[in-house]
Amino acid sequence: MAYQALNHTDRQRLRDLYFQADSLGLKHPHARQEIMIALRCLKAIHSNAIEDRSIDRVFLQVLLHDAGIADRFRISSRYEHAYRIIKGQQSMLDDIEQRALVQEPLSISLLLGLHRKLFGRAWPEGAGQFRRSDVSISGVRHDPPSASHVQGLLHQRFAGINEELDRIEAITPDTFDRVLQLSADTHYLVAAVHPFEDGNGRVARALGDYVFLRFGMYYDVIMTDYRSNYLDSLDECNLTDSSPLFHFLEFSYLETLERITPFYKLI
Repeated sequence: MAYQALNHTDRQRLRDLYFQADSLGLKHPHARQEIMIALRCLKAIHSNAIEDRSIDRVFLQVLLHDAGIADRFRISSRYEHAYRIIKGQQSMLDDIEQRALVQEPLSISLLLGLHRKLFGRAWPEGAGQFRRSDVSISGVRHDPPSASHVQGLLHQRFAGINEELDRIEAITPDTFDRVLQLSADTHYLVAAVHPFEDGNGRVARALGDYVFLRFGMYYDVIMTDYRSNYLDSLDECNLTDSSPLFHFLEFSYLETLERITPFYKLI
């Protein structure tokens, strides 16, 4: 087991921190809003950095906040492309927050819409389009399904996950683990089916977060420091068992909550 997993004490700390942060967020909505903005920015940067390590996170931050020169082509075409991608990432995360407010069910339409937001500026001809050919993923044991099976498999699996989500009315100590597991199921489903030519990881992580946001939870930011552990957890999953990713997400979510909880001490 190369991925991170929590022991019993840390698992209890995860739950305690979540409900503490949730309670503080309800009492101090402006602070919670600021935290969500910070997590959205952090998510955009690290989700991109997991996929493309050729541009340091510092420069991704410059691009995200429009803090650099206006004409990025003067530096390189790849730098301009990175700008369009990270702005698309930001747009995709804005989109899932809006969709979560109305608790839109998981669907093919939602998935394609997120991909369209991600690549609308960087790759308009491929944005919101499923792949048309079979693919293999380098360094991974899993073989994605044939392109002809992508839509049917996603539709079937989304229906089952939606049924489970509809049974949960709110996040409680009894439902917390179930929501985390459903997020892992959704995340791994997209990563494993690999429905797009590009952007599968970014969309998978966003859709996993969408499950959290539907219940008013905070984002989970998978930090690039744990990229190898994260990828190892994905490699140990299959379409009937995403528990390795679930255990990694417990670790990652604890890291996220430990990062944001001190902010409430400013109040």
